[in-house]
Amino acid sequence: MVLGAIAFVVLGHPERRMAALANIEHAAELAGLGLQQITVAGHRFTDDKDIFAALDLDRARTLLTFDARVAQARIERLPWIERASIERVAPDRIEVRVAERVPFAVWRSGDNNWLIDRTGRKLRVVPADAMPQLLRVTGEGAAEQVSALSAVLAPFPQIARQVDLAERVGGRRWTLHLAGGTWALLPATGEAEALARLARLIDAGRESVKHIDVRASTRVLVRERRDGAAAQGPPANAGRT
Repeated sequence: MVLGAIAFVVLGHPERRMAALANIEHAAELAGLGLQQITVAGHRFTDDKDIFAALDLDRARTLLTFDARVAQARIERLPWIERASIERVAPDRIEVRVAERVPFAVWRSGDNNWLIDRTGRKLRVVPADAMPQLLRVTGEGAAEQVSALSAVLAPFPQIARQVDLAERVGGRRWTLHLAGGTWALLPATGEAEALARLARLIDAGRESVKHIDVRASTRVLVRERRDGAAAQGPPANAGRT
């Protein structure tokens, strides 16, 4: 009878197939085969309720109708989830394991500060001072390029630890806002060489320096503060080139 019912489900009319499937599920539940145990492991930032909602167990009361691949895809669309696996354990259990994305930087966009991973994927809105150890970036394309910026800064810790904010300008280059109010303008290409020149200047002392332009490979342009005044930003044309 069970095999006949399954054949009917597979080959029959769609409406009748759904009705037959509902009857089979009901019979399976009465036989003690309904989904009773759900275990979830590996999550820290993702709420349990979001994972359970993605499983959509209201539509599948037994292992017979539970589609693990579809449920896995829904879970992996959650902001924090990088990958998920689902194991069906007969007769009545589902085991879910997830791996979450790692916070990599904070991206300032408009009035919001987004925690992002190394690919630029938005994880959640956070206060401006959240996770102060992370790199702060802003500007068009900054989220997608933050991993590359971090890599090019890595050999220059004396610069990296002074970066209060990295601004992506025109989607093609960076301006670094350094501690103390100094602005450093990097080129669109050859950032490593430019940072080496910037590092030598920083090692020599920059207490009176307001702007440092290392975009040209043959020279470093420096603008000093007037009478110790605080830096107000780069020259009007500096951010456009």
